[in-house]
Amino acid sequence: MNMQNVLLFKSYVNIFYKRLKKTDNFQNSNYSWHLDKLISSTSQDLELNLNYKRNNQPVCRFLDIAIQNVPASQSNISSSLENLKNKLNWQVNDNYQNIFSNDFFENESFVEIIGPTGLLICPNIRIGLLLLGKNVFYPSHKHEALELYNILSGTSMWQLFDNDFEKQNPLDNIFHDEWVPHAMKTIGEPVLALFSWSGMINKEAIPI
Repeated sequence: MNMQNVLLFKSYVNIFYKRLKKTDNFQNSNYSWHLDKLISSTSQDLELNLNYKRNNQPVCRFLDIAIQNVPASQSNISSSLENLKNKLNWQVNDNYQNIFSNDFFENESFVEIIGPTGLLICPNIRIGLLLLGKNVFYPSHKHEALELYNILSGTSMWQLFDNDFEKQNPLDNIFHDEWVPHAMKTIGEPVLALFSWSGMINKEAIPI
């Protein structure tokens, strides 16, 4: 593992969250607190996880095109992902087994890059990627952690509680407070999103 590649990723997301902190209009104090936590944690020296193992999931067939579709304004992040893509440990949430469809598991996965089990070890946040395939429905789920999604590529529909689905485009940001039910679906193209968790990060999401 080239340590420089993952350190560049850490540096780029740190800059990204700092810019977000300056430009977003915070109507939710937890959102502001979440960004502060991300900025503080990614400003620290973090240890490389020597036990981190590469793993792919079926949806990784869309990873190359999803990275290629990241807008030029986020080229630093996309270039760092290009360098890291063959080193990542893609996972699925075991809480969804025997509940969500086989099609879901063929078309969804996440990877933790910074966090308790990430490439860089950080005990109090999780930062990584969500990858969704084409025309896939991610049913409603919830978790205790605070969560921020930053859409890197692809257009999708997102739902909070039982509200109508709303269209989200690349560079849009979606914040989920603790235990807020949410669902997603993609529209004809894969979606790549940067995700971050803070607060109670050690329990995975549960289906509703």
